[in-house]
Amino acid sequence: MDTVLTKKLLTLKEACDWASSFLGRNISESNISYLMQYGKIKKYGENGGTQINVFDLKNYYQSFSGKREIEWKKSLAMI
Repeated sequence: MDTVLTKKLLTLKEACDWASSFLGRNISESNISYLMQYGKIKKYGENGGTQINVFDLKNYYQSFSGKREIEWKKSLAMI
């Protein structure tokens, strides 16, 4: 495996810790597993060695948060 790619990969536990820190709230392994199961983020590894690319995770949460903020602002403008 490419060493550059390896440096970007996190274990499930590391991904939870990273996401919790990034979002300022608790993100569980179940939350991250859900994202992988439904194709929101790509899963790397096999045979129990699941890893997540930190950039995929960051992009998902940034787009999710940004979309919610825009929708919220639109709904305020309609009131």
